[in-house]
Amino acid sequence: MNRILVFLSLSLGLLMVAGCTVHPQGEQAERDLAQREGQPFLQPPEDRHLPALPSEPTPDDLVRYAWLASPELEQRYWEWKSAIEQIPQDGTQPTNLVLFGNVPITNGSTASNKTVVTLANDPMADIQWPSKPTTAAQRALEQARAAGWRFQQAKLDLRQKVLTAYDEYALGAELLRLEQANAQLLMTTAEIAEANIASGRTTQAASLSARNEEELSRNQAAELRSKLPRLHATLNAALGREPDAPLAPADSLPPLRDPAGTLARLQLLLTQHSAQLAAQDAEVRGKQQSVALAKLQYVPDFSLSGSTDLGGIAQSLSAMVTVPLLKYQAINAAIAQAEANLRASQAMRRQTEYDLRSKLVGTIAELHDLDRQVRLLDEQIIPRAECIASIGQSEYEAGHISLMDALEARRSVIGLKRLVATMRTTRDERLLDIEGVVAVPEHPKHP
Repeated sequence: MNRILVFLSLSLGLLMVAGCTVHPQGEQAERDLAQREGQPFLQPPEDRHLPALPSEPTPDDLVRYAWLASPELEQRYWEWKSAIEQIPQDGTQPTNLVLFGNVPITNGSTASNKTVVTLANDPMADIQWPSKPTTAAQRALEQARAAGWRFQQAKLDLRQKVLTAYDEYALGAELLRLEQANAQLLMTTAEIAEANIASGRTTQAASLSARNEEELSRNQAAELRSKLPRLHATLNAALGREPDAPLAPADSLPPLRDPAGTLARLQLLLTQHSAQLAAQDAEVRGKQQSVALAKLQYVPDFSLSGSTDLGGIAQSLSAMVTVPLLKYQAINAAIAQAEANLRASQAMRRQTEYDLRSKLVGTIAELHDLDRQVRLLDEQIIPRAECIASIGQSEYEAGHISLMDALEARRSVIGLKRLVATMRTTRDERLLDIEGVVAVPEHPKHP
């Protein structure tokens, strides 16, 4: 009986070793990071308690809220979590423990002491050489890291989406305010023109033209007003809120922000902090593990089994080695395929960096040109246009110029302010393009 116990213990120990799971170094750190980042999404949506937005939220308030509420970002998180759970699956031996018995029947009778008990691995799945699940687990870890970096990039993309929608909403409100001021000016001008018809200072045609200009301006204001609900709904969708959730536009355009440094510094930040490049780096490392795993298919797999009768008279241990002699062409092709996939990923990684560097160069140049134009308009053109409009008003009152000339001078000021507002918004969007590839996402405060 002691021999039976020793035999079974030995067989069980061998099969337990064969069925172990590999946990590569770095897996727990990836799990801990995902646990911290995923706190907003652990509860079902109906049980979450999101912080209320302030009555006049800042852009940063909107971004933090979106990071807590966005279903799009939540999707990226669960994709990351799913990739992490693939690690122990790939790091586990594919075989299972099998226990079966054989009861001999002689002349219709059985003898319990002749019953044979066999302990083995699943005959349909060999025990892999330990380096195979180890390599597979390491590949899965790199794929999980890539998913984690894609989650970080999704946070930056969401930030850009929210702030772009916020800028567009604020720009729509600013253009509406300017057009309402323009309509008010035109109404006053039309009233003056009508009052001056009797004295002959204004013609009937000029008066009618002024009234038409007023009506066209009011129509333009109504069109701008009709666009605000769409911009409002777009911003709420980016925030992960209902389209009609209350959120008033800003009273003015957001203040201009400066980029985080010179072009050289931004390119350095790109190589050090780009989540997009980091994700591709992890994918390249995963493809390298795929090549190593493909080469390991040359290493034979094996099977183990042990049996004993309950009488303790006969015991046996057996092993089988599966040598892939007839599969060398398929293994060679798998290695070549893995190497081709690796080379493709490396080429994509290089091209992505070239594209991002090129984007930085072009965007920085556009940003500087927009800065130049905004300064020119704010500091020289608009003050000069306002001075011209004031002089024109005085000259009209003195009878030196026509009403339409005075009106055109006033309208040119409104048009220049519209142009500046549009340029400021475009500039902020270009800055968001830069921050989308070089910024490091912060961790949101959880409720």
